[in-house]
Amino acid sequence: MKGLILKDFYMAMKYCRVYLAITIIFAIASIYGNSTFFLFYPVLMAGIIPVNLISYDEKSKWNVYVGAFPYTHREFVSVKYIVTLIFLGIGIGLIAIVQAIHMFISGDVDWNSYFTILSILPALGLIPPCILLPTVFKFGVEKGRIVYFAVILAVCGTFGALGALSLDINTGQLLSNIGSWLIPAALGLGGLLLVASWNLSTYLYQRREI
Repeated sequence: MKGLILKDFYMAMKYCRVYLAITIIFAIASIYGNSTFFLFYPVLMAGIIPVNLISYDEKSKWNVYVGAFPYTHREFVSVKYIVTLIFLGIGIGLIAIVQAIHMFISGDVDWNSYFTILSILPALGLIPPCILLPTVFKFGVEKGRIVYFAVILAVCGTFGALGALSLDINTGQLLSNIGSWLIPAALGLGGLLLVASWNLSTYLYQRREI
C-alpha cells in the first residue's frame, strides 16, 4: 500500500500545486485579517485533493489497471483516506503556524482559543471528504459531480458565514467558554464520521462495477 500512497503523493505534487498556492495565499491573508474563514480554507483544500486524485485515476483508467496489482479494494479506498489525513495534518500544521504569528502580531494572545480551534479543525476538515468519498466511490467522479459541487458550495458558504460572524462577536471568548465540551464532542463526532465513511466507501466500492 506504500506504493499507492507514494503514487497519490506524486500526483498531488504535480496536479494539485494550484491548491497549495491558493492555500498559502489564504494563510498569509489570515495573518493580517480577522476573519476565521481563512483558518478553515486549508482544511477545506485538504478534503478536496483526494477527490481530485480519484478524478485523475478515472481519466487515466488507473482504477481499472490497479486490478492487475496485488491490491484489494479496501487498500485502494484506504489510501484515499490516508492521503486525506496526511493533507489534513499538513493543513492544520500550517494553520497552527499562521495563527500563532497572527496572535503575536495583533498582540491578542489567547492560548485557550488557539488550542480549541486547532482541536476542532480535524472534525471540520473531515466533513467534506467523508461525504464526498463514499459518493465518488459509488458513482464515480463524473456522476457524483453534482454532490461534489453541492458539498463544496455548502461548506464554503458555512465557513464564509462563520468568518463573517466572527467579525461581530468575540470568537476567542466564545471558544474559551464552550471549549470544555466542544473539543471532546468535535473529536468524537469527527472520529465516528471518519470510521463510518471509510467503511461505507469500502463497501460501496467493492460492489461497484468498473
